[in-house]
Amino acid sequence: MQKVFILFLSLFFSFSAFAGEITVPLSGHDDLVLELPTGWVARISKPSADLPPTIDMIPTDGRSFQILITPLWPLGNQKPPTLGEIRGLVEAGARQVQLQAVEQRLPLKELVGSGTIGYYFSATDRQPEPDGYKYLTQGAVMLKELRITFTILVNGDHQKLTEQGLKILQNARRAPARVRKESKT
Repeated sequence: MQKVFILFLSLFFSFSAFAGEITVPLSGHDDLVLELPTGWVARISKPSADLPPTIDMIPTDGRSFQILITPLWPLGNQKPPTLGEIRGLVEAGARQVQLQAVEQRLPLKELVGSGTIGYYFSATDRQPEPDGYKYLTQGAVMLKELRITFTILVNGDHQKLTEQGLKILQNARRAPARVRKESKT
């Protein structure tokens, strides 16, 4: 069973992990390690080899939230993002969301963790879709040269769930890539 799990992981099919840590393989680079609160499930998907993975976190029961995280390494000879570029990226996102938001202004907030630094904003959707989410927090952080973008969507107790999502990003870390063996069946 472990060989099957490792094979799926190495081929970047979706899989789930429960509370604890989730290790996200990043082709040719260190892995990204995220801590999951109890009662959360994470799925990693990578539709093609040339796209970064997306981590989708949801509760084990219900639809009270969804968190999407996408780590992106600089491509080719690109330089790692600067903090100013991260801020600009988040500001652009806030301008787009502003059109649908209840709030008149969407101020950026700094997000600093043990190895991460970046920005985010929060908004309330003026007219959420029937199966949509009312609260949104969106941003980006740097973890050395790795850029991590995120979207936190919440219904219900948005403050607590948003804080948990932001804490995951604050505690994000890199770890040396694990050697993955593929089964020859």
